Amino acid sequence: MRVEILQELGPDDARLEIPWASADDPTLAYIDLKTFPDHAEKLDECRSRPALGSLLRAINRPDSPLRSAKCHVWITHELAEEERWDFDFPVKIGSYLDLLFDSPDLNESLAPHLRLAEEIERGMKETRLQAQMDIAVRRCLFHAQENWGYYLTLFVHAYGATENEAEAAWTLALLNLREVLDGLTEESVNAGGLGRWGSTNQKASLEPAESLAGRGGGLEEGNQTA
Repeated sequence: MRVEILQELGPDDARLEIPWASADDPTLAYIDLKTFPDHAEKLDECRSRPALGSLLRAINRPDSPLRSAKCHVWITHELAEEERWDFDFPVKIGSYLDLLFDSPDLNESLAPHLRLAEEIERGMKETRLQAQMDIAVRRCLFHAQENWGYYLTLFVHAYGATENEAEAAWTLALLNLREVLDGLTEESVNAGGLGRWGSTNQKASLEPAESLAGRGGGLEEGNQTA
């Protein structure tokens, strides 16, 4: 399974704010699944896709060093030319999941996010599926601390000759991702080496703690909250 880590930290790259709310649809807003885990079952996509609900519950369990912020799943027959060359299938199921550390101290530093991305890459790249994964390291505004920090967006795309085939590959990818994340602890992320990234204690550059919603397109919005 191809897995790629992307650093999307530029001024024009997608960003997140916590808590977030959709400017277009008031029913779409951040749900703290760490505090209210039962709310995961109320999400439409979790009801129709149990693997997603299982992943969200694992991420937000009390002893997990992580929490989720947002997710979305879609099915399409419109594939990029590169995808058609690599997979030669007509159907894709795509998803993204925004992932945060539960610790504010970890959220404000770049290094643990790069270590986490590498741990996920290491755990997923041996997965043999008609699927690929991108791990984007991005910037986030945390309103509780009025500080900028970081988060990960995990994109999983799976392919098949039919929607059922693509869905089956995507489900297996999410089950494998849950296994990888189940093995993580805050200590392992903190103690891990920096691998390819070298030494960095970078923190998000300071900006006024303004809402991103006023920037006209700084936020990614999904159909579901998590």
